Amino acid sequence: MVEDLVPELRAALGAVLPSGWRDAAPWGYPAQGELALITGVYASQIPPASIAEIGDNVMRRRPGKLLDDLAELVELEPDGISQIIGERWGDSTVLGVPRRRAEVIHESARLLVGTGIRTAKDFQEAVREREPSVANLLLAVRGLGPGTWESIAFMVHAPLKPGPDVAAYVRSLLGPDGEDLELDQVRELIRLTARKFAAEQRVLAFALRQHVDERARMSGELAGA
Repeated sequence: MVEDLVPELRAALGAVLPSGWRDAAPWGYPAQGELALITGVYASQIPPASIAEIGDNVMRRRPGKLLDDLAELVELEPDGISQIIGERWGDSTVLGVPRRRAEVIHESARLLVGTGIRTAKDFQEAVREREPSVANLLLAVRGLGPGTWESIAFMVHAPLKPGPDVAAYVRSLLGPDGEDLELDQVRELIRLTARKFAAEQRVLAFALRQHVDERARMSGELAGA
């Protein structure tokens, strides 16, 4: 059934996604868990150019490190994490939450390490095997919401189920044919549709997330006008 819906979704997305969406998704850090966590915490709230700057800062301030052991972030403590991120963003706080992002990163690393997740590969496997428990673990961190959770998972190349808003949008594009699709089916449909676009699943998922967020933003602006 899901396979039968691929042409319909491909046509619908081809009409709404912006040109260049295939090149818009950042590559992330699929072999550097520390960088994936750090940049993921920032990625949902600051521009892509600044994310690249943060990644460069961390690599320059930790020469010779593989940057793939979250236990090392735990050892740095929040102040140490702030220093490697750099002056511009190191002491910045989460939007709407009076808490430094360095503290969010440190607590997240500590909780992940406590469950045996230390490397990027550990993270990918954990999400694949027990996504809800990993999500709930991080969503319990003050200052880390669903958007940040998705950003972290994206940066480490962990295969997430689509968020409820993205799934609802995909269903809406399909009309009656999409009404009864479960989240796992929507994820599979996105994967198969990405293949038809000659793109990776994560790239199409990123484009969908950006598009749905932009629709929500514009809807909010119109409501407030």
